[in-house]
Amino acid sequence: MIVSHKYKFIFVKTTKTAGTSIQYDLSKHLGGEDILSPIVPRIKGYKERNFSQYPKHVLRSHSTATEIKKVFGESVFDNYFKFCVEREPVDKCISHYSMHKNKFDGFESYIERGAFPIDVEKYADLDTGKLLVDKMIRYENLEEEFNDLMLQLDVPCKITSRAKGNSRVDINVTDEQRKIIYSAFHNSNKFSRY
Repeated sequence: MIVSHKYKFIFVKTTKTAGTSIQYDLSKHLGGEDILSPIVPRIKGYKERNFSQYPKHVLRSHSTATEIKKVFGESVFDNYFKFCVEREPVDKCISHYSMHKNKFDGFESYIERGAFPIDVEKYADLDTGKLLVDKMIRYENLEEEFNDLMLQLDVPCKITSRAKGNSRVDINVTDEQRKIIYSAFHNSNKFSRY
């Protein structure tokens, strides 16, 4: 999670969508008053900033847009550009499973447990059906969309790193597993159009 007062934007971090890479790359360009959440595990060269002044139960690395609004107020939230990244559900689940594969007896066990990385409540209000961010970058177009957005926001940053991209397992997902995943992601698919 990032709140940049210097560039007037809020980055809502979602799961398995290059959020750590985005934080790392942006951290080199942000101002001294900007808020950057911790990265776990730590990455050399990255320093969280101005985050510890907020209680952990109030603000977290993966805080929702609603939580961020409560902490920083409507004026900041409404006037800053808010964005997040979302990923095609099956690809997101494969990446999530790959990171946590030691907790499961195979991908079928992961599907049965159904603990999928669904992030819709981080960036949308399901009661009103409204998106709470101004832009949802598609992970599949990350470099192009992120770099275009940075130009728009006048931030001299391009995404260059892939902080946690080395653990992916190749999985042959069945049609039935694909249906289960897409059904679980039905709310987020309304906003991301996957």
